[in-house]
Amino acid sequence: MNLQVIIQKIKEFVIKLNEIGVPLPMLRDPKTDKASFTMTLTFISFNTALLGQIGKVTKYLGEVDLTQANYLFLICLGAYLGRKMQNDGANKTVTLEKEEKENA
Repeated sequence: MNLQVIIQKIKEFVIKLNEIGVPLPMLRDPKTDKASFTMTLTFISFNTALLGQIGKVTKYLGEVDLTQANYLFLICLGAYLGRKMQNDGANKTVTLEKEEKENA
């Protein structure tokens, strides 16, 4: 097997996964009862930062720099709150109309 065949098989595998979809467990927004990607990322990043802080305080993890974990949490929290504020005020539905093509 040469490298081109391996790359082609990997591309086919990724395309297949994209077509059928890969289910991911996500948290549900209690207000809309829909899966929320930003809420899931905020939850994961919060717990990562919290465990890191606890490990650092108890000296279990040693000298660990948690700056990046805290930045990730703040970015995810900002994205979640931004989406919540944007969606809470706009409860409008958008409908798209088909364009009528004129027969010339």
